[in-house]
Amino acid sequence: IRAAWGRLGNERIGNYPYQASMSFNDVLFYQGGAITPVQTAAQVVYAVQDISWEATESFDVGIDLGLLNKRLSITADYYRKETKDILLKLDIPSYLGFEAPDQNAGVVGAKGWDLELNWRDKIGQLGYRIGANFSDAKTEIIDLKGTQIRGTNAQIEGYEFNSWFGYRSDGIYQTSDEVAGSAVLNNNTKAGDIRYIDIDNDGKITPEGDMVPLGGALPRHIFGGSAYLDYKGFDFSIAFQGVGKVLSRLSNVQVRPFLENFGNVPLNIDGNYWSAYNTAEQNKTASYPRLSRASASNNYQMSDFWLINGAYFRVKNITLG
Repeated sequence: IRAAWGRLGNERIGNYPYQASMSFNDVLFYQGGAITPVQTAAQVVYAVQDISWEATESFDVGIDLGLLNKRLSITADYYRKETKDILLKLDIPSYLGFEAPDQNAGVVGAKGWDLELNWRDKIGQLGYRIGANFSDAKTEIIDLKGTQIRGTNAQIEGYEFNSWFGYRSDGIYQTSDEVAGSAVLNNNTKAGDIRYIDIDNDGKITPEGDMVPLGGALPRHIFGGSAYLDYKGFDFSIAFQGVGKVLSRLSNVQVRPFLENFGNVPLNIDGNYWSAYNTAEQNKTASYPRLSRASASNNYQMSDFWLINGAYFRVKNITLG
């Protein structure tokens, strides 16, 4: 049985913002009937003198166990981590005339557990080993002092680190009447486009009111394993690994060349999109929106429409010797 506690600073934070900086610019002055450029300097960044590196504090309890003449070995751990004093640009009164300075403010937490099992034995001249490992980890933004970092991946209090951030979708518009009776993103929206949900119920789709966290971009579960056999000078081994409970995004690189330029595409997309040439029943089961360059500003917004289950299992190596 073991336990551990530690605290470690992180210096990999880019340019350490401990200094106030000056900005030099040419300002044009009108004097004596002529315009003369004059170089000026002004302090634009206010530096908080006593800021420090961020620091991660971790706590771990675990057990290493050998059973049945050490044929079975078990290693298990539970851990919690908390990164404090993360540098954030917190607002200051605008009348001070400075950009928002970096301050030690953010807190991000992580917790999880790891389990590893191994079995080794011999039956006559056949020796074998089997092993597997599994981990479950989850992050959470604990405190950002009320700030938010938005984008395709966002940092928002109460959600996972680097959560997908965008619109929630509700299928594909089937008719012009559906479009006319709905909150839309822009005037280019037509039948065959993605329908977005009006989260704040203000009658329109806007980034400020309708973009929300969509789920974690980091894998919650990671697993792997291996098996090994040996018999009379021959040996065989196999190794595998995978991840579970993770959302992956079909990016513009994968989808947009098809929908906008009609180029080569994955087979599962071909013929599986909404089209005015399809029957109504075919369009109801279409997995992708209509083909149109004009629809780019509507259909390529970050939304859960393009998020898929990113879990996978793969065999990495098979060796016979």
